[in-house]
Amino acid sequence: MRVYYGLTQSYTQKITRMLFLRNHYLQIVEAWKVELKDKRFRFTLLLMPGLFFAYSAITQNVGNYIEMRKGVRLNDKLLSVLPTFDFSTLVFSVLYTSLIALIITHLHKPRIILRVIEMHFLVAVVRQLCILLVALEPPVGIIVLRDIFLENTVYPHSPLTKDLFFSGHVASIWIYFLCATKKYLKIYLAFATLLMSFMILSMRVHYSYDVYGALFFTTIIYFAPGWLKPYYSLSKEARVGK
Repeated sequence: MRVYYGLTQSYTQKITRMLFLRNHYLQIVEAWKVELKDKRFRFTLLLMPGLFFAYSAITQNVGNYIEMRKGVRLNDKLLSVLPTFDFSTLVFSVLYTSLIALIITHLHKPRIILRVIEMHFLVAVVRQLCILLVALEPPVGIIVLRDIFLENTVYPHSPLTKDLFFSGHVASIWIYFLCATKKYLKIYLAFATLLMSFMILSMRVHYSYDVYGALFFTTIIYFAPGWLKPYYSLSKEARVGK
């Protein structure tokens, strides 16, 4: 009797999981169908790959210039109290695990997926401008961080050491935190941001100022549309009134 009950319960659980996955899949498909009917959403989604391609082509040459120029080496007291260790593998794992987790848990929310893509592009552009404006030498004792994916897409094939202000890895994790809507994921991403900051600094890949800058600029870029929207609406009403 117990065996029969156990088999029945196991079968019921499997059916429940299958129904949940089926309903979730249908929810994802329906959500994307609805959003793709919006011309603005569709246009932006199609435009982003082209923008990333153009950005990548430009940074291939800019990266070489950044590596050759002379910069300033900062005195960062925080680095002197942190241990030195090569976290390259863990940095790679935390970054892309966080991205995959965000995508999987938000596939039924197309606008959030698009927002993540937009944020990555905008932050990348602002970061590149900051790097061009702030010429820095890498911290003493730097352990070069290798990212096979980035080195073969956005950045030159040789690893960069002077693309310092601000940290792209910390900015990326913070983007995921800001865009995530699920509480448990936000808790994980907040922890991942702290862990990423610690690992990046322990490798001397960045100064602590680069971490602060990543959090500051990413937050500003994320909330800027909401802050500017009221002014845009007032300006539009004024033009219509005329």
